[in-house]
Amino acid sequence: MTIEQNLIPVNGKHTNSEKSQALEIRDLRTGDSYTIPIRHNAVSAVDFASIKAAENTNYPADQDQNGLRVFDAGFQNTAVGESKVTYVDGQKGTIQYRGYSIADLYGKVKFVDTAFLLIWGHLPSDDERAELEYNLAHVPLPDQTHMGKNLYLKNLKLVDKLIVKVMADLAVVSAAAYCHHEGRPFQQPDSKYSYIENLLYMMGFVDSSTGEPNAHHVSCLERLWTLVADHEMTCSTAAFLQTASSLPDPYSCLISAANAGYGILHGGAIEVAYKNIAEVGSVENVPAKIESVKSGKERLFGYGHRIYKVVDPRSIFIREVLSELGEEAKADPLLKVAFEIDRVASTDEFFTSRKLNPNADLFASFAYKAMGFSPDFILPLSIISRTQGFLAHWREAMEGSARIWRPMQIYTGELNREFETEKQQ
Repeated sequence: MTIEQNLIPVNGKHTNSEKSQALEIRDLRTGDSYTIPIRHNAVSAVDFASIKAAENTNYPADQDQNGLRVFDAGFQNTAVGESKVTYVDGQKGTIQYRGYSIADLYGKVKFVDTAFLLIWGHLPSDDERAELEYNLAHVPLPDQTHMGKNLYLKNLKLVDKLIVKVMADLAVVSAAAYCHHEGRPFQQPDSKYSYIENLLYMMGFVDSSTGEPNAHHVSCLERLWTLVADHEMTCSTAAFLQTASSLPDPYSCLISAANAGYGILHGGAIEVAYKNIAEVGSVENVPAKIESVKSGKERLFGYGHRIYKVVDPRSIFIREVLSELGEEAKADPLLKVAFEIDRVASTDEFFTSRKLNPNADLFASFAYKAMGFSPDFILPLSIISRTQGFLAHWREAMEGSARIWRPMQIYTGELNREFETEKQQ
C-alpha cells in the first residue's frame, strides 16, 4: 500500500486507532477542522489540498480556493516516493541496502553482488552472478533510436535487459574516454574478468608482469564501490527519476543524473575537496584554513552532511581502504594535510556543536589517486559507482504507474500589469 492509497476511510469517519495516527488541523482562516492521516510518519501533501479558503482578492495568485499547498524549498523535508532499495539513518550513521547493513556487506561481497542486490532485491546465487558478469562483458552498444512510445513502464523484462546494457555501456565508454584522455591504448572487455576487473583492464590498470588487473586495487574498488553504490534519494537520484517520470530511455535519465552529480554541492564535492586540500598545501596552513571556514569566508568540502548528524559511516571504511593502500596512499603529501584538517575540525567546538563530521568526500579521492587515477577523473568514477543505485530506483519506478514529476511553485511576482506600447511609454 502506498502512502496515497486509502488515506480517507470510505465512510468518511475515523476510528480511534486512526485518529492516533493523524493530524487534527484547524484552519483559523475559516474555522474549519480537518483530519490528515499519518502513515510511515508521513502525511500526503495531496490531503492538504482539501483545506480551502475563499479567494484572496488582494493576491489571487495564492489560489486559496484551490486548496493549501505545501512549500518546501530544496526538498528539506519532503518525500517524493516510497522505496525498498536503501535506508539511511542519519542519526545513527547507518546505511542498509535492501535491509542489509553496508558494514556486513563491506569486504564480504563483490560490487556486482551489491548491484544485483540493489536492483533485484536479493544477493545473487553463483549462477546469477556468473550470468550477470558474462552479460556485462558482452552487451553491444545501444541502437540510436527514439521510438516515441512507452517502452519501459510495466515492462520489467525490457527494463532488466536495459539495466545490464546501461551498466556495461557506461563502463566501456568511460574506459575509452579515460584512455583517450591519458593517451593510452584501450582494451576490449574480456569475459573472464569481473565488472571491476574489466574496467581496470580496459583502462590499462594492469600488473606489468602478468598483464592482469591489479588484484589489490580490484579488492579496494570492490569495497569502495559497495560503500557508495546507493544513498537513498540523493540530488542525482532525484534528477534521474524526475527525468524517468516522463518515460524516456534510461541513458537520457543517466545524463540528467550525471549533470546533477557534477555540481560541487553533490558528486563534484569529491574533486573539489581534493583541490581545496591542495590549496592548503601543508599541515602548517591548516589552522588558517579552519579559521577562514569558521569566519564564513569559505566552505570546508569533505566535512558535514545534510543527512548525517554523526560521522558518515562510509568515511570510516574509506580510511580503512586508505590504510591498506599503504605506501601508495602515503606517497601523496596532501594526505597528511587531510588528516590534520580532520584532527583539528573534529576537536573544534565550531564543528562539534554543529554536528559537522567528515563525510565520504574527504578521503575518497586519496584512495582513487593511490590506485593511479588522476584527480580529474575521480568524478566520472563516482558516477559509475552510483549507476546501479540509479537503475535500482528506476526499476522500482517502472513497476509503478505513470505519474510525471511536476512540482508546484509559489508565485510571488506582480499581477495584472497594464501593457504599454512603445509609443505610450
